[in-house]
Amino acid sequence: MISDTQPKQKPQLNPKTKVIFFAGTDTDVGKTYIAALAAKSFRESGLRVGVYKPVASDCRDKDGVRIASDAVALWEAAGRPRTLNEVCPQRFLAPLAPNEAARAENTSVDAQAMIDGLKVWTDADFDVCIVEGAGGLMSPLADSILNIDFAKQIAADAVILVSANRLGTIHQTLATIAAAKQGSISLSGIVLNQASDEVHDSCLSNAKQIEGFGDVPILNEVPFGGQLDISGWQF
Repeated sequence: MISDTQPKQKPQLNPKTKVIFFAGTDTDVGKTYIAALAAKSFRESGLRVGVYKPVASDCRDKDGVRIASDAVALWEAAGRPRTLNEVCPQRFLAPLAPNEAARAENTSVDAQAMIDGLKVWTDADFDVCIVEGAGGLMSPLADSILNIDFAKQIAADAVILVSANRLGTIHQTLATIAAAKQGSISLSGIVLNQASDEVHDSCLSNAKQIEGFGDVPILNEVPFGGQLDISGWQF
């Protein structure tokens, strides 16, 4: 059994690498899509971009290789830096929270390895490293670690919240903002992503409501299948 406790050592990350953590308000909000667009945009601006997903579930085995589709999307968007195994070192099959998916395979998520895996990227002097969590901000990565805990452990330079632009997103987004504040996480901004081609009337006013009540800036509103403009991002 792999240890699933809090990391024994705090990370000593290369300060030259800006670490941007992408969290969601829920599953299926398009977090990977937005994180991959950000990686692509940073790369096209001339920066060296690393990508990292500390743990993934709902993976598949093909020809003896375990594949995490989210990791592949990030890797391709960043221009295939380093190796896929370094993009996502811990991969599990079951479509469950990572700690439960690991338990289904009679093992557990290695919390220290999640930290060490990020150091691989920051030590390589990338200009920016896109880190994508799993599920929502308050979803577990390991038995003792939520996404919000990991964001604090790595002292991310920016935490971007991805929210689906649909009916009900005001409550989910404001609840996540409240959880972040309670957990002493400062959100750098929100990307409202239209995760399906179904457009509800609320999509026209969600951004205004969230920004007004949540006191966190809306960085972008991305239409279904649209692109991401990072020119206004400052953090």
